Amino acid sequence: MTIYKEMKYHCGRRLIETLAEGEVGEYKWKVVSLGTHPCGYVAVPENHPFYEKDCWEIDDQIEVHGGLSFSGRIEDSDDFWFGWDYAHCEDYTYLPMYVGCGGKRWSTSEIVDECLKVIKQFRSYEDKEKDHAK
Repeated sequence: MTIYKEMKYHCGRRLIETLAEGEVGEYKWKVVSLGTHPCGYVAVPENHPFYEKDCWEIDDQIEVHGGLSFSGRIEDSDDFWFGWDYAHCEDYTYLPMYVGCGGKRWSTSEIVDECLKVIKQFRSYEDKEKDHAK
């Protein structure tokens, strides 16, 4: 696991910056900043039952802050990723319409913890698939 830096909220060009990343077995995870708010991502292996599924198909099966909001490939990766964001009601965000509204400022380590919890959930479906095949 590598944590590069803390989330710093700002308004400006939407450059995606990696704040932390790592691997747990066949699963990769990543925390990124869009400047205005952070996002978390987890890549599932090709043999996973959710591989190449739309995030809306499995959103009710994975518990994560605000629900899954992304599925697909991300820049510089051939893996299949699921993602979620921290720009919801009661989250702090630097989007012009929400500045000054307060809200929780998520730390990089809190989002890393959530990535690891999501991996555990994905693994539980992998295990269920194996049990079902027996």
